[in-house]
Amino acid sequence: MLNIKRQWLLGLGLACWALISLSVLAVFEQQRYGVFDPTGRLQQLQPRAAMPAGNLLVAVIDPHCSCARAARAHLQQLKQQNPGLVLQELTPAQWRQYGTALPATPAVLWYQQQQLRYAGPLAQGPLCASSSDLLLPLLQGKQQLAGVWLNSETVACRCLS
Repeated sequence: MLNIKRQWLLGLGLACWALISLSVLAVFEQQRYGVFDPTGRLQQLQPRAAMPAGNLLVAVIDPHCSCARAARAHLQQLKQQNPGLVLQELTPAQWRQYGTALPATPAVLWYQQQQLRYAGPLAQGPLCASSSDLLLPLLQGKQQLAGVWLNSETVACRCLS
């Protein structure tokens, strides 16, 4: 009888430990993965003036964000696939010199012929992986936009500002 009680208590303790551990992991994961712009701040974005002609991709990356390394690797891959693309990386503080703060990083803003065409996350999913790229079809002309796409709703790797 005492042995069964110990096994039951041990099982209960392990179950509690597992639930607490999963809860803590979920809280930390929510800080870096979720809706890119849950408050809709991206919709107030003011396009930057004085763009060079051609394709410009501005990447706003917080170096302290856990998504930064994957985003930089993804951007380099995009640059290799699109040699005519001009890539400019800014920190959030540098971007704020141009206007409105972004809701999260890493964020990309794509300008085509001096017009803002896309603003939002680089990829969907938890890893900012090139396999879930949001920009490549746009850059390659495989997907056309009717206007500016201010992508607030995508669930992505991000660090909220």
